[in-house]
Amino acid sequence: MSAYPHYSHVVEWKWFIKAGGFLLWAILAICLICDSSSAKLLIDVDNPNLGKMPIMVGHFTSNQPGSLSGSDLASIIRTDLTLCGLFDVIEAPQPLPLTKNGDPDLNSLSSSGAQALVVGSFHVNGSELSVECRLYDISLQRLDLGKRFTGSLSDHRYIMHMFDDRILEKLTNLPGSFTTRIAFVDDAKTREIFSMDYDGYNVRQLTATGTINLFPDWAPDGKGLIFTSYINRNPDLWYVSVDGQRVIPVSNRKGLNAAGRFSPDGASIALALSVKAIPKIFIISTDGNIIKQLTNGLGNDISPAWSPDGTYLAYVSDQAGSPQIYTVPATGGAPRRITLTTSYNTDPRWSPRGDLIAFTAKVDGRFQVCVIKPDGSEFKILTSKGSNQNPSWSPDGRMITFCSNRDGTKRIFVMDAKGTVQAPVSPIPGRSPAWSPRLK
Repeated sequence: MSAYPHYSHVVEWKWFIKAGGFLLWAILAICLICDSSSAKLLIDVDNPNLGKMPIMVGHFTSNQPGSLSGSDLASIIRTDLTLCGLFDVIEAPQPLPLTKNGDPDLNSLSSSGAQALVVGSFHVNGSELSVECRLYDISLQRLDLGKRFTGSLSDHRYIMHMFDDRILEKLTNLPGSFTTRIAFVDDAKTREIFSMDYDGYNVRQLTATGTINLFPDWAPDGKGLIFTSYINRNPDLWYVSVDGQRVIPVSNRKGLNAAGRFSPDGASIALALSVKAIPKIFIISTDGNIIKQLTNGLGNDISPAWSPDGTYLAYVSDQAGSPQIYTVPATGGAPRRITLTTSYNTDPRWSPRGDLIAFTAKVDGRFQVCVIKPDGSEFKILTSKGSNQNPSWSPDGRMITFCSNRDGTKRIFVMDAKGTVQAPVSPIPGRSPAWSPRLK
């Protein structure tokens, strides 16, 4: 059974044919979709000088009044495309100019400067919703992508996120992360684990331990999370299923069992364990057996983070006198310090593309989210307002979630990977966000 039952009945149809009294569902190429080899709408995400693509989003149309409006659906698309940092979103004129055939008049829209147009229509039948979504290439005046979705009316946000994932896949050859979720620790006294849609909707409480819980991290299959908790008055590592029904211990050795991070294949966990009261990085199996002690020495070593291919880990150590980011091969070996610019650095998280490590650095007396290449080059500060910590990457590597107090309370924020767009998303105060993998 799906851990997200309110999403489990969303169906994406590419095309359907009714003939001879029988309904024949054919999974075919989208009608009128262009050959990708000749498509002009393409975003080169590897271009360091890439500008944002101007894209126009129109209100979705319906022939019936109801609680759901076309502007609501368009607003979800605008938010998604804005937050990923790849688009300059333009609101389409209302009403949208149409041709004699009832299609969008792309020629009249070309003067707007937009390269693409997103529009659609929807139909509500009781509690059921059907949405048709379209992406047009304005310059070539053609339909580039068309999708039809059916599901529950309550799934309307998820449906629009699904289409936005397809837009990014069409334009960049990699699906978006708009249908994923973010786990976080609330800022109440007991600090329970919650999860929410990436944009802050559909919040669910996963733990009710009545004690302090810290450092959530998703399993690669998306079916659960590990976290550190004082359930038994010791910082132990626990696992909770996404429905909150199963809470089981993973590592409960005396002393620290903290900041567990699943390996990319889900077969092992890196965490900090106490060795003579000094935390060191270990790798354990998912049932808690020690596989390897990875770090040694006199420093305190904490906060491991796997590279996406599982061959390296980044971690924090104060062996040089202050917290710094190091990398070490997952098979063991000599560590390498990669942070040299700032004196206090924590919370490393490797990007899914493997090209960057996000982390927290103390800059001018406040914590800021920064990125650096794994070889220690190209250090960049992404945030500047307030104090910002605990970065975590979206599974497509296009966005980062983090905690910020810039509005007076600690909230979960989302920004694009360059830091050009930053927005609060959590409806309640929170910290230590962890972005989920793509959920099935």
